[in-house]
Amino acid sequence: MRVVVGVLAATLLIGGAAAAAEKQKMTGQELTALLGQGKELILGGPGKGYAGTLSLGADGKGKGQVKLDNGQVIPIEGVWAIKKDKFCRTWKGGRDAGKEICETWVKTGDKSVEVMVGKKDLGTNSWN
Repeated sequence: MRVVVGVLAATLLIGGAAAAAEKQKMTGQELTALLGQGKELILGGPGKGYAGTLSLGADGKGKGQVKLDNGQVIPIEGVWAIKKDKFCRTWKGGRDAGKEICETWVKTGDKSVEVMVGKKDLGTNSWN
C-alpha cells in the first residue's frame, strides 16, 4: 500500500510540476524574441467566443480583426511595445480606445498563451 501511495504521490508531483511549468509568464526577453521581428498572431478560436488574426510589425504597429461568435467584427489597429515583462498596446478603437493596456502572457503551450491583465483573462493568443 505504501508503494502505491508513494508512486501516486510522485506522479502527482511530476504532473503538478509540468502543469506549473506550462503556466509560466513570458519574460520581456521571450516576448522580444517572439515578436521583435514581427509576428502573425491567431486570436481566440473554437470555444473562446471569438476568432481572428493580428499582424504585429517590427515597427511597433499592429493591425487585424476579431469576429465574435455573434457575427460582430471588431477591427484592431494601433501600436505595441514590450515594456519589462509585458506586451503593451494602444488600439485606436474598441472598448480600450486610446488607452495603453499592458498584458501578461502566460504560457499554455509551445506556441500559445493566455492573455492576462491583472487577474482578468482576456483570451488566447497562438502562432505558427
